[in-house]
Amino acid sequence: MLEDLFNEMMKGNLLLIDMTYDMFNGMQTYIGDPPFKREYFRKGNKYGEVTLSTVYMGLHSGTHIDLPLHFVPNGDSVEKFDILKFVGFGTVLDLSFKKLGEPITANDLRKFDDKIRENMVIMLYTGFSSTRGKEDFLYNWPYLDSSGADYLTSKKIRAVGIESMSIAGWAGKEYPAKTTWDEVVYVHYKLLNNGIIIMESVNNMKRVLEECKNSNALFFYLPLKIVGAEGGPTRLFAICERR
Repeated sequence: MLEDLFNEMMKGNLLLIDMTYDMFNGMQTYIGDPPFKREYFRKGNKYGEVTLSTVYMGLHSGTHIDLPLHFVPNGDSVEKFDILKFVGFGTVLDLSFKKLGEPITANDLRKFDDKIRENMVIMLYTGFSSTRGKEDFLYNWPYLDSSGADYLTSKKIRAVGIESMSIAGWAGKEYPAKTTWDEVVYVHYKLLNNGIIIMESVNNMKRVLEECKNSNALFFYLPLKIVGAEGGPTRLFAICERR
């Protein structure tokens, strides 16, 4: 059965979609977070010599997940979770009608009420990933507001993903705020305190939306098992049936 699954992927009958962004020196990170830096600690130049890199970064760099400890005092860190928690069946919702800086509300999500079911992974596609590398990507994303967080929590979903660097809106001072810090805290706390894992900076949602049957897939979003970590970079990918 598992070998058959692998063979179907090798034949292209099942799609394997990488939903992770490249990580590189100079990449965009959330304003105020540490910059990403990879450098060679040792560089092998001939046979028998070893190459070894070091990485300095915040754990919320690139495609990553948030876990309870990120916003819930004394919440669980990554090593407390069974690995199965980082796998889930779900769907991508087409919210591309949302404009830059607009909230994703409960009313927006109710349009997909029949697709949002208990224990599912819900991916919120807005097309915002097209702004990556531009100034808008730093602060002007469509975001989940408190009503949206309440709605998803009421549906008892497993995880939620978004294309931007944060599930909640921009509330900083460097650019005009789109929401308040209280809202940012509420959205994260509401989801995480109810066992809903958050995925941020998700890539290639559009491929799942357009190429997968019913826009459904099996998602894998496993972080490194760093003791005490409140989240971490993730190699996020999806497996799905072709349309």
